[in-house]
Amino acid sequence: MECFSCNVNELDKLLQKCPICFRWTCESCSTHAFGRHFCSKRCSNEFFYGDDDDE
Repeated sequence: MECFSCNVNELDKLLQKCPICFRWTCESCSTHAFGRHFCSKRCSNEFFYGDDDDE
């Protein structure tokens, strides 16, 4: 496994799996929000706000 952003190996840094898209990111590249690690600001917004489905 490696970070999708900087391609660092799991042997060099701790990797976290994004709870939205399941991409692996290192702590340097991840976005910290809501007590979790996300691969991007977009995924953290998706986690908090959800999708925009009209009902």
